[in-house]
Amino acid sequence: MSENSSLAERTAAAIAELGVPTSVSGEDEWAVAVPTEIRGDVTVIVGVRERSLRLSAFLMRRADRNHTEVYRRLLNRNLRTWLWRFALDDAGDLFAVADLPGVSIAGELLDRALGALSVLIDEAYEPTVRAAFDVPEGARFGPPPA
Repeated sequence: MSENSSLAERTAAAIAELGVPTSVSGEDEWAVAVPTEIRGDVTVIVGVRERSLRLSAFLMRRADRNHTEVYRRLLNRNLRTWLWRFALDDAGDLFAVADLPGVSIAGELLDRALGALSVLIDEAYEPTVRAAFDVPEGARFGPPPA
């Protein structure tokens, strides 16, 4: 059995332990729903690499305004977060990404990592959206209606 297939098997077992909505999104790749209070469920792609896992979650589309302020705010937050960091794709859309060492993969570590993302989004999402878009004053944030 290759190291990569063993990591994929351990990752699948760790994801199953979480008890959250999950789907297979590719070979050695899963989409995991992470609940947040402010944004609602965030889909995290968990992908097996050679010796690690890459976790990636779309946060919001490219900012309409205040680009410098939005990027400064997120880069500053990168200095204070555990594991997760903010990143941009070529279109300017915002993501949170994390890398976990393959030797450490277990349900508890994955649960901690996804919990840290939920907290990070609950803390950073609303002020970032308000800085990036023309949000009417008094507009409330929360998950979409069920």
